[in-house]
Amino acid sequence: MYKIFKIVFFCCLCFSSTHISAQYDEYIQSETARIKTTQQTEIEIQKFIQDNFSKYKLSQEVNDKIVNHLRSEDEFTYAELEKAKIDAKKYELRKLFFAENPIKKEEYMAKPIPSALSQQCVNGDFESGTASYTFWCDAHPQPASGTAFFLSCATPTALTATNVITPAVNNFASTINLIDSASPGYQQFDPVLASFGVNIPTLNSNGGTKCIKLNNTAGLGSSDLSTVSRYFPVINQSTIDFSFSLIMDNKPAHGQDIQPYFRVRVLDQNHNVVDEICIVANPDNCLFNKIDVAADRRILYTGWICARLNVGEILNQPGTIEFSVSDCQPSKHFGTVYIDNICGTTCATPQLGALSLDPANLQCPDTTSNTPFQVCGTYQSPINATLNNITLDIIQNGVVIGTIAAPTQITANTFCFTMLPSDFGLLPTGDFEFDIHATFNVNCSAGTFIYDIYDHSANVGPDVTFSNCCLANLSLFSPTDNTNNLAIIDNKRKERSNWIKAANIISVGDNVLANGVIYHATNFVELNPGFEAVTGAQFVAYPEGCDGNFVYKPNGETINHNEATVTPNVDDTVNLVKTITGFAIIPNPSSSAIEISMKEAKFNKISISTIDGKIVFDRSIELTDKSRVDVSGYANGIYIINVTSEDGQLLTEKLIKN
Repeated sequence: MYKIFKIVFFCCLCFSSTHISAQYDEYIQSETARIKTTQQTEIEIQKFIQDNFSKYKLSQEVNDKIVNHLRSEDEFTYAELEKAKIDAKKYELRKLFFAENPIKKEEYMAKPIPSALSQQCVNGDFESGTASYTFWCDAHPQPASGTAFFLSCATPTALTATNVITPAVNNFASTINLIDSASPGYQQFDPVLASFGVNIPTLNSNGGTKCIKLNNTAGLGSSDLSTVSRYFPVINQSTIDFSFSLIMDNKPAHGQDIQPYFRVRVLDQNHNVVDEICIVANPDNCLFNKIDVAADRRILYTGWICARLNVGEILNQPGTIEFSVSDCQPSKHFGTVYIDNICGTTCATPQLGALSLDPANLQCPDTTSNTPFQVCGTYQSPINATLNNITLDIIQNGVVIGTIAAPTQITANTFCFTMLPSDFGLLPTGDFEFDIHATFNVNCSAGTFIYDIYDHSANVGPDVTFSNCCLANLSLFSPTDNTNNLAIIDNKRKERSNWIKAANIISVGDNVLANGVIYHATNFVELNPGFEAVTGAQFVAYPEGCDGNFVYKPNGETINHNEATVTPNVDDTVNLVKTITGFAIIPNPSSSAIEISMKEAKFNKISISTIDGKIVFDRSIELTDKSRVDVSGYANGIYIINVTSEDGQLLTEKLIKN
């Protein structure tokens, strides 16, 4: 019997493995087909740009700002100016393509991984190409985007209808590039560094034959922010390790707030940041090697590094990892990064260190006795670093309301803060989050660099809540709990996290709307025999929960305490003006009347002059795409007809009068 059981178990196991393998193959095939579709769309986009390049021009405002921006930022040549204009125009035409073909965007987004595969690291090393990844690039043509978009590590980015990208293969001019050693155009070493005699491999030594490169090294005219994103239906490990190789252009005269940066972050299902690493181009950072190119330029690079993000707080929940790299804000100095081994590997030693708070989920700490409690976590120092300090911020509604300056207990890799309910305020209410911040002294040839590591909220939902901090139930009786106009406010306002059962008498009624008696509970308010609201009394009861937010609702209407919502401000405006190529004169030659018509635009003024410049007709008209003019009274000969288009362009054609 036991032998039969083993055989059956083995067969089931084989069937399960075969089934999962088939699903894996099917998913990769589906993603491969999707990527091929986007590659075809890219060909369509390039043809659209080519076909329409001469039909549109940049709006005058954008054109002028490009010139002014380059003049104010750096010395520039005429060729650089023209390139900036061409790049901006191509960017606007790409936006126009997606505006006219919005459905094309859908194929750029990776399809969700089947649930049966969610516990596996599918294509974490890009060996199956770009399956399960979504790419986009925010091209900020300078200075059309102004400077407000650039907030260094806090710069927002999101997939829109116009910024989706499909990676090129071994094309180092592309903003998103799949490095593939088996395909044409592969370069073993980064070409920018190689030009200075430094050979840094484009592929990680233990990363297989493929990886992703974000951003090119062009710069000038467009500050590109390139992103690769991956959605995990289930986060099944407490850390996500990955490898990267970073190269950044750096101008000494720029402040740190506008230098190129590289950011990687994990977002929970509500788009809150779980953990984040951000590296700004800084020659003092011991991560970087430096090449001095000129007095006003240097190149910083890292080689391949293994790093770690802590995601234990969203274990067994959905999450998204997002890598972004940006040029400098003025656009001339690039940032680019190679990325590999996003999951399925473990760093022997995370070079950037690691920091993580243990999940808290504390409900209603004891404010009466101010009973202390502990908040703990773990840390790992960056390579060649020593711990300087760890602090803990208490945050409510995005505002720091208190800071604990140092742990009460600390070891070589753990820490604990002893906290008091009074740390949250005199009478704390609502929800609170923790942010942990550690600083390390990193020693290198450049000197001592202070390295910062942050870890945000320890779990989904509040770390500490003082909501619903009252008894689970309440019963009210007469005459002890009767309420009248002279009652103190606490007797007029009752709430419980479970239920209220009332059998008392209420006689509050002074014609002031909000001065009534308010009972609310999470589940129900039950009015039992003996309860009475006498004539003229003001009383309301409704499910509200125990939140301390007493709002008098006489008609039982619902009050929305969170009406304000924030919608990302995505500007998909196409900053192009259609170029008008001319107008038609029908018939031409003519002996009587002619019709002037435009095919793709309108006009509002017509003038006719003789070949020697004498004006015989000059009239402003209502905006139209065709107009009739009688020329029968004109002498035979050649006339010049000028038409002014709706955007002010002056167009000219010849008329033969016979």
